[in-house]
Amino acid sequence: MLKIGVVSGKGGVGKTTIAVSLAVALAKKGFRVGLVDVDITGPNVHDILGKHELEVSRSDRFVPSESMGVKYVSVGQIASDGLPILWEPRNVASAAKQLMERTEWGELDFLIFDFPPNFGPETLEVLPLMDVVVVVTAPSALSKSKVERMIEACREYGVRVAGVVVNMSYAVCPVCGSRFRVFPEDHSFEELGVPTIAEFPVMPEVSERKIINDFPVERFLEAIRSPVLLRKKQRSLKRRLLELLLRR
Repeated sequence: MLKIGVVSGKGGVGKTTIAVSLAVALAKKGFRVGLVDVDITGPNVHDILGKHELEVSRSDRFVPSESMGVKYVSVGQIASDGLPILWEPRNVASAAKQLMERTEWGELDFLIFDFPPNFGPETLEVLPLMDVVVVVTAPSALSKSKVERMIEACREYGVRVAGVVVNMSYAVCPVCGSRFRVFPEDHSFEELGVPTIAEFPVMPEVSERKIINDFPVERFLEAIRSPVLLRKKQRSLKRRLLELLLRR
């Protein structure tokens, strides 16, 4: 079973849409797929795949729901709609790991994780457990800076990076079919040693169907099979100063 983390470093880039779309596309190809909503404080997977109640087996293990061929668990299946989950950081990290480890997945080919958009404890606790990550971004300068930080976090933890997915990269004119860029910024990450796997346009229909139907799953499979392991950099003065600040 390959554990795939779908990460971003910034909210609002369509990370959950990409995670669910990837899971559904793999399931359509005949793979056995599980999906964990690790975004504990802002879970959305159940909004796309269905708000089924999360069940517990007699052995006190979670029983995943299933939709479109994908098994999934989310704390959103427990929490009341519209109410925040006000947990302490250590409880958030623990809940994320429990959803992964105490679920009766059965035999799987892929277990996909929809990560939080930040660098909170749940991200830092679960990130090292991934076999490979896919980084989702939008083509703005602010989003790019967050991707760079996420890639550096993967470098530090020794986690392989399959590549970057640029969401909402361009728009298509509904009349003439021509493309135009929503953001003029360059969103290539080749200089970091990480390839761009795919670019998706702004798609108004996704707001209704909630997933990307024409998902380039073969391109993803190729990237996932040969991810990049980034070498650690030498410790800079800034980094040594940060480490000194964290010492007790």
